[in-house]
Amino acid sequence: MEPKILIILFLTTLALSPVSPSTTVAQQNTYSTFVKTSCSSATYPAACVKSLLPYAATVKANPLKLVTVALSSTLKSANATLSTVTQLYKTKRVTKWEAAVLKDCIGDIKGSMDEIKRSIKEIDGISVSADKRFTIFNAQTWTSAAITDENSCLDGFSDGQINPSVKKKIRNSIVNLATVSSNALYLINHLSV
Repeated sequence: MEPKILIILFLTTLALSPVSPSTTVAQQNTYSTFVKTSCSSATYPAACVKSLLPYAATVKANPLKLVTVALSSTLKSANATLSTVTQLYKTKRVTKWEAAVLKDCIGDIKGSMDEIKRSIKEIDGISVSADKRFTIFNAQTWTSAAITDENSCLDGFSDGQINPSVKKKIRNSIVNLATVSSNALYLINHLSV
């Protein structure tokens, strides 16, 4: 066959193919809508959409996957917060009082991370759980405990002896972490199995 005929056959086959680019776009729009709808009543809807929309294609329209991604996003945020607090703790510019508060905060964040990991484990095991409601309850409990630990870190910074710039940096990081944690808890609370 001549190359021109092969090209024409290829283009004809491609044009008649049942899978078209618009199907992929339509699916992506459906997945994005699912994430946006799921986040619309979250504790912090804009933050929920911002953190989870990039994973719409992975989540598709699966509430369990959405919760898993939300918890993984929380764990990532906790890791970044831990890094920020640890760097501040290691600097020579903090007072002994600030170092003690930062050390306590590091413990709180590590506790939060452990609890988020336990929550992820619960959600990952839900498909084989004999009591799915109890599994969800456990994930709720672990995520709530993580939020409590995050807030405990902030409590240590309420003292006036903390440098305002240190306080602001920690507060911003912890507030971001608590925001994604709260949104993850909201999504867990609204799972139906």
